[in-house]
This record gives sequence, C-alpha cells and structure tokens, in this order.
Amino acid sequence: MPEDFERWDVLVRDQQRIGVLYRNLESNVLLTRVLVEEGDQPYRAESRVRLDPGSDAWELSWFRDLTMDQARIMRRETQDPPVESMPSFADILMLQRAIRDPGNPVEYVRLNESGQEIHDRLVPRRAEPNARIQQVGPPEELPIPLGGILSARRFEAWADGLLVATHWVNDANELVCTRWGTNTTAFGVPGAPSEAGWLSLSGLDEGTVGFMTHGFDA
Repeated sequence: MPEDFERWDVLVRDQQRIGVLYRNLESNVLLTRVLVEEGDQPYRAESRVRLDPGSDAWELSWFRDLTMDQARIMRRETQDPPVESMPSFADILMLQRAIRDPGNPVEYVRLNESGQEIHDRLVPRRAEPNARIQQVGPPEELPIPLGGILSARRFEAWADGLLVATHWVNDANELVCTRWGTNTTAFGVPGAPSEAGWLSLSGLDEGTVGFMTHGFDA
C-alpha cells in the first residue's frame, strides 16, 4: 500500500497563480480537490478514490465537478482485471510506483471520471493498457519559484498516445512539480500541511477557501 501523505500545490500559468490543488491520502482514501480560476466561473472538482487495504488496487471512485448536479460513481470489478486500472485523479499513486522503480515503466488503464460512458456501474475490463508513466533522460536543472534551481528527474505520463503530464522529482524522491500542456504547472508548496495550506489559500475569497477545505458540502 502507498504511504499516507498530504500535499498542497499552487497552479501557475504565465508566472501568475491561477488555482490550487490539494491531495490527501489517509485511511485508504485519496481525496483530491482542484480549483482553477478561468473565465467568469472558476473550475472546481473533487475526487475520492478508495483503495483495497490489501493491495494497491482501487475499489471505488467518487467524482464531481461544477458541471454535475451529483457525483459520478465508478466501481472496479471484484475479480482481478487482466490489466491494472486507475481513475485519472489518482494518477499520483501510479507516479509513486514509477518513482520507486524508475527503471521500469508503469503501464495501466487510465479511466476518465468525467466520461459520459461511465456512470454508477462496474468499470469494464480492458485487455491493453492505455497509459504509461516512466522516467525520461538524466537529471535536469529545474527553476523553482522563489527557490532558485534544483536538480530533478523527469517522468512523463502518456495516455491514449498523448503526453498528459510531465513530473519532476527531486533527489529525495519527492514530487516537486507537474506540468500539464505547455503553460500550466503545479508547484508543491513546502512545509507542514497546515502551513502549506495557509500559504496556498492566502488571498483567496471565502467561497474558494470553503471549497478547498470542505468540498462541495461547504
């Protein structure tokens, strides 16, 4: 089983903060909340993925974003699938596997929680993985906001033939930042979770802080 963790990331585009990402793995449940300030209405999404206590496999996925009136539920088949799968909002768990064994790519079926084809039912089996995470190239120099330059290893995440994310990991095997596309980057906020949370939410309005701390129930 992966180790419990709690982390805050600030989302940056063109050197400006555009959002916040929060993830917490505790009691076999990975909770994720994300806010992106774009357009007239910020994008908000919340995910909970419950893991099998006896393995790394997921059991249940709960997902909702601001376009949904109610959460979307996915359930993994009780029998072992021919290929491992994972909801996309739990990609960090597959990245952690790749970090622990950087010489071997991690391949799996990446499931899209917002896909209209999956709703409150068992996820069908697939014979072939559609996603892969692997270390690419030697360590490289990575500029960190307010932190200078640090040496980091690059991991690429591919799904359905597309590069969906690039991750950088430091010498302590800690995820430093993740880039989606060409101009949106999540930088991990250092410090204890309480301090990192305070820094991440500083200056945001009350509604945003309520969502990031309590979800859609706020």
